[in-house]
Order: sequence, then C-alpha cells, then structure tokens
Amino acid sequence: MKIKFFGYGTNRDRDMMAHMVGNNNLVGEEGKLLGFELCIQKLDQIRDIIPKNSPIDKSPRELIRKNFGDEFELYIARPKKNGEIYGTIWELSKKELWLANEWELVEIGMQEEVSAIAIDSKGKPTNVKTQALMKPPADIDRVVTEKDYTSYIVSKEKMLKIADDSREFVLSLKE
Repeated sequence: MKIKFFGYGTNRDRDMMAHMVGNNNLVGEEGKLLGFELCIQKLDQIRDIIPKNSPIDKSPRELIRKNFGDEFELYIARPKKNGEIYGTIWELSKKELWLANEWELVEIGMQEEVSAIAIDSKGKPTNVKTQALMKPPADIDRVVTEKDYTSYIVSKEKMLKIADDSREFVLSLKE
C-alpha cells in the first residue's frame, strides 16, 4: 500500500528523495500543501532539546551541527491558516515514509509527522503525510512564499551524501 507524502524544500526534489529512501523509481507529482507556510530556520533556531523518549542522547541541533556545521539553514513547515507550500506529492511505502521521518529527525524531536491536505497537479484534494513544527519551540528566520523557490539552500552534493549515509546507518540499526 502506498502512502501519499508531501515533500517540500529539498524533499520536493527527486534526487533527494531517492537518496533519502533508497528508491530511484519514485512516483511523484507537483502539489500544494494547504494550511502551512514554508519557513527557513538557521542552526541556532533548531530545537536544542532531547525528548524524553528519544533513542539518542543528542538534540536535533547537535546532530545537524555535527553533520553540516554552524552556518546551516533548512526548510521547515509550520501551520498557518490559509497558508500553502509548493512541493511534490510522492507515493511512498511504509518503510520509505519511516526513512523520510528518520531523515527529518522526527523521533528525536526536530519536528512532528502530520496528516494534512494537499492539492495534486489535477486540482484534486488528497490526504498526505508530511513533517512540520507543530509544538513549540517553532522559531524561524524567514518565510518563503514563492512557487519556484530553490530546493537546496546548502550544497546538494553534501545533502545527498549525508542522506545516503543516514539511510544506511538507520537501516543497519534495524538489522
């Protein structure tokens, strides 16, 4: 069974999703997520707390700093009435959705998995899963409103390499 997943920022890019979930044959279409706004966080705005049930003893900010350095910025979504984010609606397996959530550090408190509504390329509403800042803290640096924003605000090559390494690492823990 396939799950509809809304990818924004780098996750709207086929290369990124393929490296993140290990599938070069993903099916996706352009879409628009309703009820959210696309934001950019700087490293010092990323959550620096360790949730009680986190499987590791590092905050999301610590992990990102370790992998990307102090100047890192990332796309993040947060709820906004009448907001919309442009991206891609992907068809993922349950395992691929799990890998996407692992990449987005959901389990360690970076953001939360949410159910939402997106409009597909034919104008039809569809239920999707995605990730967003649903609980505080939800600090941001700026909001992105344009449809044709750049998917990568850091090196694409570095993002793809770390996505491969991350996927291989989390899969090795499940074996």
